[in-house]
Amino acid sequence: MSLAIGVLMILTGLAIMAFGLFMFYAWLPLLYALFGFDVGLLLGRAFTGDTGTTAIFLGIAGAFILGAASYILEPYRRVLLGVSGGILFGLSVAAAFGLDGWFGGFFGRVLALVCGAVGGLLVPRFFDLFVVGASAVSGAAMVMTGANHILPGVGFFDRSTGGVLPSLITVILAVAGVSWQYSNIAKWNQMLSVDHDVSDASTRN
Repeated sequence: MSLAIGVLMILTGLAIMAFGLFMFYAWLPLLYALFGFDVGLLLGRAFTGDTGTTAIFLGIAGAFILGAASYILEPYRRVLLGVSGGILFGLSVAAAFGLDGWFGGFFGRVLALVCGAVGGLLVPRFFDLFVVGASAVSGAAMVMTGANHILPGVGFFDRSTGGVLPSLITVILAVAGVSWQYSNIAKWNQMLSVDHDVSDASTRN
């Protein structure tokens, strides 16, 4: 069970990290569901200190809620993604840098709420940039969390015993995710033949 959970976290993390923007335009409900699943897992981990039954239940609930919301709240999908992506970004940063344990996890939850509010405000102006950055960071943190779940105590993945190394690896993975997504934006647009509103100059280059 522990191995399956860890592998699932790694796979969802890689999917979000490498294809966040593509999934928004190609498989919108899937992106929301993955975001919701990872938010639920990280919240469960913050509340209980472990990725167990509670975290899995919250992950499934989060996937269902956000996946359904992508249909029900379709006119507001960018704001919804900004809020959910911001929350996931905040939780991921807290998990990657060991901040989710401060004050019994209170700091991590506050950071998630602040990032969610900021994401909801900024997404309409810098949409593609936000999706790429948030998905890369969140996915990278989820990959590291899953690896740590499979190999607990291994310093390469464990932020509690590995010092700055796990955080550094998370940053490297996030940068790789951003680079990969930016290098493929033009190809994805051509594949999907999508005439979406570009919210920042990055995708014009």
